[in-house]
Amino acid sequence: MDTIVVRALAKINLAIDVLGRKENGYHDIDMLTVPLKLHDSVEITPLGNTGDTFLYCDDPSIECDESNLAYKALEEINKTFSIKGNYRILLYKKIPVEAGLGGGSADAAAVIRALDHFIPASAEKNQKINELAMRIGSDVPFCLLDKPARVRGIGEIIEPIKVKIPYFVMIVKPNYGLSTKSVYEAYDLIEDSIRHPNIDELIQGLETGNEDLIKKNMINVLSVPAIKALPLIGDLLEEMVMMDLPLCGMSGTGSACFALSKDRRHLERAAHIFEKEGNNVIISQFNLDDKIHS
Repeated sequence: MDTIVVRALAKINLAIDVLGRKENGYHDIDMLTVPLKLHDSVEITPLGNTGDTFLYCDDPSIECDESNLAYKALEEINKTFSIKGNYRILLYKKIPVEAGLGGGSADAAAVIRALDHFIPASAEKNQKINELAMRIGSDVPFCLLDKPARVRGIGEIIEPIKVKIPYFVMIVKPNYGLSTKSVYEAYDLIEDSIRHPNIDELIQGLETGNEDLIKKNMINVLSVPAIKALPLIGDLLEEMVMMDLPLCGMSGTGSACFALSKDRRHLERAAHIFEKEGNNVIISQFNLDDKIHS
């Protein structure tokens, strides 16, 4: 059978609020997430029932074993739907790792999307796919949807929203990563009062293009422990504001920071400065186009 190539879109979190910690260690969250045109490419070739499944990546820092979320996605599909067969999976990475941009989850969602047509149609198919996506990782269900959305619970409650302005996005990734687990653990120990976003107001701002509402509520509460662990994140955000880029924030648990603007040239001028400082800088844009996976 022919090779299947699927784009795996990065995401940024315009706001994250943590509502509490469950007994099982997971956290109840309320966040606003938007997919970007920045993407990995996932290439899958069916090999039939002979041989083994192989996973390769053009980034040597990526583990290509059972711990990789793309591999886990294949295992979950095989287990849930009893699909037999082996595959060669190639990951071509463009999304920075340990950045809070959802690269691993996007790759896993791309594998699920690529193999969807091998799964027999049934009334329970979509529900089973969503359940297996959650077993892989809390960002995978959103990456399967790939539309601007409010995400709640532990990632399983997803409500698509409308976004008026297809902002350009500058991503600045310092040469240091942060562990998602360690950032959440540090957040649980914080006793200081933290500003929380009003997600309803943020949605209103995005739907109407009201930048005052967007700026007021682009708050990621996880940036507080992240900045304590890596003060450079705070420095980057302050520098963005000084460059007249007030719509800025940290995505996920970091370490990538971002700034939004309608003016791509303004972002390109800022990007040149951040690159000279030794950061990995990427210019992208909100993906509001459902056809990007084709």
